[in-house]
Amino acid sequence: MKRTIIAGIFGALSLNAFAASPSYDFVKAGYVQADIEDAGDFEPTGFQIQGFKALNENVYLTGRYGQLSEDVSGGDIDLDYVSAGIGYRYGLTANTDFFGEVTYEYVDVDLDSSVISGDADDNGYGITAGVRSMLSEQFELRGAIRYIDIEEDETAFEIGADYFFTPQFSFGATYVIADDVDLLGVSARYTF
Repeated sequence: MKRTIIAGIFGALSLNAFAASPSYDFVKAGYVQADIEDAGDFEPTGFQIQGFKALNENVYLTGRYGQLSEDVSGGDIDLDYVSAGIGYRYGLTANTDFFGEVTYEYVDVDLDSSVISGDADDNGYGITAGVRSMLSEQFELRGAIRYIDIEEDETAFEIGADYFFTPQFSFGATYVIADDVDLLGVSARYTF
């Protein structure tokens, strides 16, 4: 009887025993679609590339580049954005981390049509706090809250997950809810 109870306890604990903490050494690229509030049928799509590089056990660098565009009434609207910064991770458990980031943010909007053309850009900063957890060897879940100040401030909530086919390759999805825009993304990730 004792062996059965002990085996049951170790079996329950071992669900995450082989799941390591989340990696901070990866690159990922994918498709992004934006849903902008009060913009009618304007839903630009594009791509995003993101990377993380650990500097030591707790500190890492992060960077992101994305481009969204859509044709509207014979014109083309392009939105490019860049984010680069530094982050700090703290291990809450063997497979769950709390993290915080401070980033430089840059946005460039370009309108090109037969009637009007224009370009506007601005920059600011971002602060992010969140949690990443390896629920198993194959499944990572993350959630974060992000504050971005570029001309106006914006608060966004992000939830995402990655499924690992191998220790290096995964496929994931992310959903971001902000005051004026929601983003849905799917991506492929390479962990090095």
